Amino acid sequence: MKMNIKLYVAAALLLVIAPATQAQSANSPVKVVCNELKQQGKELVIDAVITIDGEQIKSRESLSLTPVLESASQKEGLPSVLINGRISQKVYDREVALNNLKDDEPRFLVMKAVKGVTVVNYKKTIPFEAWMKDARFVLVPNMCGCGNTEVGEPLLISDKVLTRPDKRYEVHPALAYITPEAETVKHRAEVGTAYLDFQVGKYVILPDFRNNAAELAKIDNTIHTIVNDKNITLEGILLKGFASPEGSYKSNTALAGNRVKALAGYIRKQHAFKESLFTLENGSEDWEGLKAKVEADANVPSRSSVLAIINSDEDPDKKDVQLAKLDGGAPYQYVLKNIYPSLRRSDYRVNYTVREFTVEEGREIIKTRPQQLSLSEMFAVANSYEVGSKEYNDVFEIAVRMFSDDPVANLNAANIAMSKNDLSAARSYLAKAGNSPQAIHARGVLNLIEGNLGEAEKYLKQAKSAGVKEADANLEELHKKQEDNALFDSFN
Repeated sequence: MKMNIKLYVAAALLLVIAPATQAQSANSPVKVVCNELKQQGKELVIDAVITIDGEQIKSRESLSLTPVLESASQKEGLPSVLINGRISQKVYDREVALNNLKDDEPRFLVMKAVKGVTVVNYKKTIPFEAWMKDARFVLVPNMCGCGNTEVGEPLLISDKVLTRPDKRYEVHPALAYITPEAETVKHRAEVGTAYLDFQVGKYVILPDFRNNAAELAKIDNTIHTIVNDKNITLEGILLKGFASPEGSYKSNTALAGNRVKALAGYIRKQHAFKESLFTLENGSEDWEGLKAKVEADANVPSRSSVLAIINSDEDPDKKDVQLAKLDGGAPYQYVLKNIYPSLRRSDYRVNYTVREFTVEEGREIIKTRPQQLSLSEMFAVANSYEVGSKEYNDVFEIAVRMFSDDPVANLNAANIAMSKNDLSAARSYLAKAGNSPQAIHARGVLNLIEGNLGEAEKYLKQAKSAGVKEADANLEELHKKQEDNALFDSFN
């Protein structure tokens, strides 16, 4: 007798994080819920629940349900579920006992149909192969009875295997820059040190004496550069003279003062400057300079003892005598020859102001004299280029070189570094970026890029509370990355 039985299968492929659900048609003898069909490392995990209405399987019938993975190029059948009617089960058991069973199909389960509903928890793990990535999961019904066999149409359980994504999600952070405040007046200065040689005990400048020509030329060139620049107004020149500690402190103080006056006179004569342009300071004996150079020079004999004398609260002349007597005079002779000459110097600072520039002027000046631009002018120049272009990035990097300790310059440079994935540089800049809301936001972005999601969330929420609008977009990126991590972790 030919069997005419209609089978209905309802299936739902569920993500790992979703609860199981099912779809079904009314009067369906077969229902399926697919709880899990995914790659787990090198395996494919299958977890489905098959529900069969046993009352629709007659006594002499057998219903075979074979799960099949199939792609365009390959197919693999899995162990089937065989539900026998009452008489069919007796026949099956007898054939098994007599070893006459010729059914070579691997079975997941064989059981007798019962009144009411039979639930089969179909769980199977098989080796994952590359072709399965594009496979669908179907259930092939096969109804046998009275010598007839009817193979039904494959019934879809899931149209896709959940597989590990080929790539991890890459965050695309939004960056928050700060527009620098404009300088009311752009004060600038050129600084340097001149090591002039004088005859013993004298303070007259002799331009041709020893290396004086080269040292005086350094000052002259600095001043010429400033006074000949149409964008600059000279404001003043600060000179400070120092002497080395050997000899009387009083006479050395007088000598340092007279020598710095002599240098001011030389500059005035060379450039026809007014006396009011100069500010003179007397540094006297440079014990601080001596201390720094001894600390930096590992070759100073008895260095710890020398430093102990320098750091003592004794009168300068007494310290000089103690140094001269220390260890037979060897340390004193060393510093006298190798360190003291560098202490006899004149520091100079040429102060000036710079006019304001248009963006067009700034584009040219930043190439040759970036120190003349303010941080706000550099920001305007940067924004005259396409965001992310080489010119745009270069301006911010120049800005942080010119204003190396400025928090705003460091913050903006950190953003540029992160946009180029130079995370080491970004970290260094952020160390000097202060604690503005934008700096806190940037630290959140850096942690987000580096995958430190807990720290990133803390900083980004703090920045959001402080009004940084870019924080919302980055928190969304963070959530996407968390979901991506959870998905990848589920495949391990």
